[in-house]
Amino acid sequence: MRSRLPALVVVACVAVVSGCGRSEPTFSSRQGLAPAMDEYVRTSIDQKFGIPNDIRVWDRLPLRPHAATAVVGEGAQDKILPLTLVEQHRDLVNGQEVVWVAGTSMPQDSAKVKAESWNAEANLLKLSAAPPAPPKTGDRVVVGPGAVLVHGRALYAEHCQHCHGVGGDGKGPTAPYLNIRPRDYRKGLFKFTSTKEGLKAHRDDLGRIVEEGIPGTYMPSFKLLKKNESQAIIEYVLYLSMRGETEYALYNILAGDYSNDSIATRVKDGETEDKIVSEFVTRVKEGEIDDDASSMLEKMIGDWTTAQTPEAIIVPKEKRYASDAASIERGRALYLSNNLNCVACHGDSGLGDGIQTYSITVNTETQKPNLEPGLYDTWGNKIKPRNLRLGMFRGGRRPIDVYARIEAGIKGTPMPAFGGKMTEQQKWDLVNYILELPHEARTPGTGVAPVTANAAPAAPAAAH
Repeated sequence: MRSRLPALVVVACVAVVSGCGRSEPTFSSRQGLAPAMDEYVRTSIDQKFGIPNDIRVWDRLPLRPHAATAVVGEGAQDKILPLTLVEQHRDLVNGQEVVWVAGTSMPQDSAKVKAESWNAEANLLKLSAAPPAPPKTGDRVVVGPGAVLVHGRALYAEHCQHCHGVGGDGKGPTAPYLNIRPRDYRKGLFKFTSTKEGLKAHRDDLGRIVEEGIPGTYMPSFKLLKKNESQAIIEYVLYLSMRGETEYALYNILAGDYSNDSIATRVKDGETEDKIVSEFVTRVKEGEIDDDASSMLEKMIGDWTTAQTPEAIIVPKEKRYASDAASIERGRALYLSNNLNCVACHGDSGLGDGIQTYSITVNTETQKPNLEPGLYDTWGNKIKPRNLRLGMFRGGRRPIDVYARIEAGIKGTPMPAFGGKMTEQQKWDLVNYILELPHEARTPGTGVAPVTANAAPAAPAAAH
């Protein structure tokens, strides 16, 4: 039997706002399981992640929820803690709790004291009262437990919730009126990333979206937010993503045997509903469902952790080649080639009118044909390939941004990764061609657009 994840709930954070209106906000849940199984999923997720106004977070999750984590240094006194900061994600201010981590000199439930002041130069934290027992050198403490997520929840409710919804399902009250639809975070997928093919988003990817917005959509820029405010929103969005992904995986574990459709089929074949529920209860008691969920959680934690490492980031092996006429011409040939087949989606002229836009395609989840012709993303939204001649690139128009789209594709969409099919020179040639398209002179009636360059040939530029 596989080992189960330890119950490492380190803090419950109470948010300071509840969103629009006076009603208590709630996380939406996926539908489709029989009532008993649906209640099991809902209860399990609430126990692990809490509810909007009572957030819970495990120390296993690769989040940065606290103001700071630190180690107590030598010379600790009753009210003075010399601290070596391990991580700091928010200013240390008066009134924040100081909590000893389990396994150190004091039990967690009796070690909560308040911070009175912080001397950054001397790395000394003054407490409002002495802790229950003398602190020891090497004790690990959390300052401001959950402070970042509490702040993030409040900011999310103010700036994001009306589009993205309370639980990040992309179904806020504004969402039905928007096209392009707001992102549903619950699959743990983000389209525009700097990470390699198949990897999750890096924090910096979310930070860039918060700061720059997404051109051509209703996602605005939030440049006016302070740095710690942007960071708090990012952590809360990551929290919603991990929560939604956990719920989705647990739902999928159960759906094969206990969805409404599956149970209807089993009843039709002679089983009783009572027997099916009894079978489910037995599997829960024996730990089978928990084992499967634990394996899934381990994978999710590993995937998110890996995506935050330097090795996950796309780094070109060669600097950008000069965007001269020869490079642009080579890029054009690659774009039109059967090997890459960019024209199938983006069209011969880059207008986003390729044959796939009016072909019957297959739903990635159901593996059944979509009801209407065209391309769809993983969330089931009908999407249109980018008109490259507009010069509006949702993932950014820096050369490295376009390179990343070519290298790793656009996650959650039919845009594939071409990194393994091209040399470094070919990638930069294609980047140069795509960036030239909005400025390309077109001669009506000739059928061919002459290749031009905005500038004389230059030495290779840096790829960032």
